[in-house]
Amino acid sequence: MDHEQPGAQRRCPWQRLPGTGGYHSALRTPFAARTRNVALGLALVAGSSLTPGCASTHASSTLPEPGIYAPPEVAQLYIPSGTPVDPSGASELSLDQLLVFADANSPAIQTARARVGLAEAGVVGAEIVFPANPQLRFGAGGRTIEGATGFEFEVAVQQRIEIAGEPGLRLDAAEDQQRLSEAAVNEVRWSVHVEVHRLFVDILLVRERLEQAERFVAFAQSMRDIAARQVEAGESSPLILLVADADLAQTREAVIEARQAGESLEARLAAVIGWPEATLPDVQGSLPEVRQAPDVNSLLALMAEHHPSLRTRELAVVAGRSRLALEDREAWPEPTVGLSYGREAAPGPEAEADVWLFNLTFPIPLWRTNQDGRARAEAELVVADREREATATRLRGDLLQAAIALNAAVDRVALYETGVVPQLEENLVLLQRAYELGEVDVHQVSQTRERLLTATGQYIDARITYHETAATLEGLVGTELWPAQEVSP
Repeated sequence: MDHEQPGAQRRCPWQRLPGTGGYHSALRTPFAARTRNVALGLALVAGSSLTPGCASTHASSTLPEPGIYAPPEVAQLYIPSGTPVDPSGASELSLDQLLVFADANSPAIQTARARVGLAEAGVVGAEIVFPANPQLRFGAGGRTIEGATGFEFEVAVQQRIEIAGEPGLRLDAAEDQQRLSEAAVNEVRWSVHVEVHRLFVDILLVRERLEQAERFVAFAQSMRDIAARQVEAGESSPLILLVADADLAQTREAVIEARQAGESLEARLAAVIGWPEATLPDVQGSLPEVRQAPDVNSLLALMAEHHPSLRTRELAVVAGRSRLALEDREAWPEPTVGLSYGREAAPGPEAEADVWLFNLTFPIPLWRTNQDGRARAEAELVVADREREATATRLRGDLLQAAIALNAAVDRVALYETGVVPQLEENLVLLQRAYELGEVDVHQVSQTRERLLTATGQYIDARITYHETAATLEGLVGTELWPAQEVSP
């Protein structure tokens, strides 16, 4: 294909090659120059019938080159292998099963795949060699001379043809557009993959929040029972029972909020993967260990190799170049060839005459040489290049921010894991014993419980932030952050 550049060299994925940033339009011709072209065309009809359409209006060195930030090919996404589970018989779902089912049944992915049919229809149309159907012309009549009439008829067939290789270029352009549509499907597939992964870890973490909330309910209930016994024995004022009831209600409210969050996440996950049943089976799995982000340079290299959006933008440049090559050739004249047969009968005694003619109609590309189509194709190619540049810059910035956020989340999790969480159960037991012994009053217990509840909530929030940021970073890279063999058991 005309747009392929087999000799192009690869380079650092985030540095543009020199000399690829400037474009010019050679389709705008001053009025005086157009006037001279008209005069030349009228003087030299034969020469001008080919010259405007044959010559390309731009040098290939000024056009955007593909493969600047990523290979101009459809990416092979990381999707676990396997067959989607049967919704009617599934009792639980793992992360891999969720990902496989989503890739096969997600409404967003199915819609994107349906759009590929539009591009496939373009390929079907481009496979037709001739630009138009043949035409059959038939005429009949008579010739009258001095009152005598002779019968005449004529039949002709003609076909418009293309002589500049347009069918091959049209097929190339359609196939490039089809690949671009397939790459767009991969963008949707990967976004669904990342969203399913994020919802999976959120569900597991909300379950931990629910367990913590239920633990605090049990503690608040035991404190309320102790306060009730003290009030019945006349050892304490009924006011402490009111405080204990308020603490118990607050902890139970946290349980309600955690259950609601879990049910909402499961409903969202079911909608994303296209689960047809009313309820989603139990989601089972374990959370990966908390780890620092890999080296930024390795992340950028992985992004250049795997991210589907970069592949899509590169393929958009390829499709733009092939479309521009086609529009250049569309400026060539399209002659019409035909064959006609006529039978002429003289009005007198003369014999009838059979007339065979080969017809050739050759348009003169004098006023219109597909200027609008070529200008539009060139503008669309420039837009594709600018979108590629913008996408690469945005993804690079998002990746750097996500890597920084991931490392910060690791530090936040470490703060709570080393100083708060290990002593949580012990602190609750000590707090209950101190209250029973009268070393602290109910107000101190309430304040301490509130601080511990807040600390555990912040710890789970930190872990949610970490795992969601890890999913975001994986989405920006376009593949797994840590291969399975590198993850410690």
